[in-house]
Amino acid sequence: MKKICFPHYLKGEFASLAEALKFLTKSKDTSFLSCYMLREIVQYNVCYRDYLRQHGIEDLIERLIEEAPLLNENKMLLDYLRDWASTEKLADYDIQCYNIKDRVTILGHTFNGLKDICGHAELFGFDGYNELHCFAPNEIEQYDDVHVGQIYEKYPVFDISDYSDNRTYQNYIFRTAPITENDMNEAFETFHGFNFCMVHEGIPEEMLPILYYGGDGKYMLLATAKKLFEFY
Repeated sequence: MKKICFPHYLKGEFASLAEALKFLTKSKDTSFLSCYMLREIVQYNVCYRDYLRQHGIEDLIERLIEEAPLLNENKMLLDYLRDWASTEKLADYDIQCYNIKDRVTILGHTFNGLKDICGHAELFGFDGYNELHCFAPNEIEQYDDVHVGQIYEKYPVFDISDYSDNRTYQNYIFRTAPITENDMNEAFETFHGFNFCMVHEGIPEEMLPILYYGGDGKYMLLATAKKLFEFY
């Protein structure tokens, strides 16, 4: 896995922060998007996330500039980051961005990417008018040491051209015992706002870990209690 990973629609994996910032700032047309993405780099990479919690925004900015001197030339990026940090309280757990093909270890089990996780879901729940409807797949493939449930919502339909769109917003829960409908309904109580995402700074810690995939693109977000994940 690269040093920097964040959910960018084109490219979100880089060997260094300097490389990421060079990519984000190379076009004037993406200046606002770059501001937004710098926040996501901090929020979804544990090294910066922990540093912000422990040392505060100004010390973090010093570290970011040391790693990526290009930031000295872009006050707007830093001002946006300061504004975000002044209003957003980071949770004590970790949120890490991964490529959907990355191997991730969750509750001691190493999954071979999102496909492996989805393929071993033993219970599915879909949002139907703010009520969760659960069902089990016809053939269940489950692991002995970890159990997976998927809670999803279909992409919105705005016109007839959207009827064939089968993408879904996907949230995955993980347990050490078989997933029950009660587990699914308890997890469904977790706030799921924009794009049905349950991975944010307000997750009840007893619901961790939770993984979110937006149904499109190369990246997913994993929220875990501290020290419960590894990456490769």
